[in-house]
Amino acid sequence: MNYWIILNGVKLGPLPYDDIVRLASRPDVPVWREGLDNWYSVSTLPEFSALFTAPHYAMPSVPEAPATAYGAMGSMDPNYQRPYVTNEKQPMPPTYLAWSIVVMLLCCLIPGIVALIYSTKVSSAFSSGDYEGARSASNTAAMWVIISVVCGLVWIPFQFVLFFI
Repeated sequence: MNYWIILNGVKLGPLPYDDIVRLASRPDVPVWREGLDNWYSVSTLPEFSALFTAPHYAMPSVPEAPATAYGAMGSMDPNYQRPYVTNEKQPMPPTYLAWSIVVMLLCCLIPGIVALIYSTKVSSAFSSGDYEGARSASNTAAMWVIISVVCGLVWIPFQFVLFFI
């Protein structure tokens, strides 16, 4: 028996059963054969349904692919509407790199080094797409800059006492 299949908007056929098994990677691929009144998903046909009920078909969820002529990658429904997706890139949070270097040199060395480490993590997390990680590293760097300034201010009276003794 010969089958016809639609892959990426292209109708292929007539094809034998083995080719359909090889080409139909998803259960929603449209297939037609003689005796059918319409196109059906490959998983709804009895001769192919066992291919998609096996436990090995469990696939992780994948982000939605960009739209094609049919609305979405693999969707054959021309009326399909993608959910609203924004392509706006979030602004990079402040790195506090300069402040980290200044407080490390002038205020307190140890908290300044910690601030410097977190300030360098901001840009690497942001460039890898981890916006939440970049924001967290930025907030932590700012906190360690403040801690270094406070430690430096607390240390000033002790410097005067040690200098004049």
